[in-house]
Amino acid sequence: MSQLQASHKFLVYVVAYEAEQHLYDLFERIPFELFNRPDFHFLVSDDASSDNGPVVLKEWLEAHEIHNVTILKNRANQGYGGNQKIGFRVAVDNGYSCLILLHGDGQYSPELLPEFARVWNENEPDVILGSRMHSIQSARKGGMPYYKLLGNRILTTFQNRMTGWKLSEYHTGYRGYSTKFLASVPFEINTNDFHFDTEILLQAAHVNANVVEINIPTFYGDEVCRVSGFKYAWNVFTATLQYKMHQLGMLCSLKLRNLSTGRYRDKTQADYSSHALALQILEERQAKQILDIGCGPGHIAARCEQAGMRVTGIDRAEPLPGSMSDFYVANLEQDELPVSICNYDTVLLMDVIEHLADPEEFMLGIRNQAHDQFSEVAGDQDSGSVSLQLGSQFDSEQLEIEETEPSLPVFIISTPNVAFAAVRINLLLGRFNYAERGILDITHKRLFTRKSLLQMLNDCGYEIERVRGVGVPFAAVMPGRTGKCLGWIANWCAKIWPSLFAFQLLVECRPRPGVKDVLRNAIRIHELSHAGHGESVETAEPENPSYKFK
Repeated sequence: MSQLQASHKFLVYVVAYEAEQHLYDLFERIPFELFNRPDFHFLVSDDASSDNGPVVLKEWLEAHEIHNVTILKNRANQGYGGNQKIGFRVAVDNGYSCLILLHGDGQYSPELLPEFARVWNENEPDVILGSRMHSIQSARKGGMPYYKLLGNRILTTFQNRMTGWKLSEYHTGYRGYSTKFLASVPFEINTNDFHFDTEILLQAAHVNANVVEINIPTFYGDEVCRVSGFKYAWNVFTATLQYKMHQLGMLCSLKLRNLSTGRYRDKTQADYSSHALALQILEERQAKQILDIGCGPGHIAARCEQAGMRVTGIDRAEPLPGSMSDFYVANLEQDELPVSICNYDTVLLMDVIEHLADPEEFMLGIRNQAHDQFSEVAGDQDSGSVSLQLGSQFDSEQLEIEETEPSLPVFIISTPNVAFAAVRINLLLGRFNYAERGILDITHKRLFTRKSLLQMLNDCGYEIERVRGVGVPFAAVMPGRTGKCLGWIANWCAKIWPSLFAFQLLVECRPRPGVKDVLRNAIRIHELSHAGHGESVETAEPENPSYKFK
């Protein structure tokens, strides 16, 4: 222990309940070198026991003149998980580096406390697990019943499949936690029951925490087991299944929400995804200048840049470095676009409008701004003007249309389909489960069906050129042949019946000309320069000189 850095502080947290017969023996077995050290503190939390365990321990500490031990007794029972939360909060709030969890019934060897401290000091992992299941022979030799050994193995195998880890045991109570990790997860909203240990490990998996296992001996003595095996197994199973469903975007658990750093995944290479389809459309249209509104990390922009397109991104968070040529910071619900869409041949709005409180106002604003900017450009360049000689009668041979008005950029818009079959079925069953991503992403403010989306775009003045249904992007969450196969089936169903089987809707549209544009481009057949007996006709000077009357 002399190698421990002085800056590292360890809190050994002992949870106890009706452990009067064991606390005395437990502290007798703790290496005496750990007592009265400035870098170690012991906190014993008795969970409203009816015995005199805390008093007995207090007398032992006084007899041995040990001063780095604090004993608490809860006024009301908090449960196994609730009692742990107390120690976790103390460790986080009081500047400890690592918390080591130790059971007061003596089931786990306190002689290994220096080993936990050594492992944490060497690597500073987020979680240290003392595994009893490194050897079945060792577990049986230590007295683990066959049914517990089998249940442990089955649940651990299932949890490894769900998390992608390869741990030998999830159900050990001998653990170490970095307080940096504890401060990063909402452990206080976890269960107060015995599967608290499972929930905090699932939170660790969700944030890709660094977990280290060390081998510990198994010991089953005369301690009383207060865990209901079947209830515990069921709670572990459902908690792990909910974790996986959260990972897949099928529901949103408050215990896992906003913890993952990889919220926006790269779907550009996932077969049949909306991002892959958008890249295909850009290639078909031979796009050169692209405005990516709500570009996120810039996954689509990076692929476009690789293909020789120039991309300008707009978002309120910086994208990945080097993913696009230009980037502007803007809040789409508060700020005007910092660039003119007239400078681009394609505008991307990929998974954006569902995050806006008023997408109609946003789409109208873009259209109106585009027409105003386009008119200014047209007026400066005298493009689209009509040259004709004014006279009392119209001569068709005198009409010369010098140039037709160039079109505004095409918009490629994707948004979830709230009328997707799975959502309909859940509603029929009385469920409306939000998720961290997907159709019912917890951050979505507006949701559309195929019909309501097209109606909104039409009302906002956009000409629909093509609508496609996008199937569930299985390949994005299930790499391999299975994901590709399911993705192909989902995409085929989305093509056959998009309003029901499309997971997302992808629309190609273009802003229709506004009234000012129609007036500016109208062919002047005849204009009066005088009225009555040579009296001049005065008309109001329009603000836009591009359609000023002479």
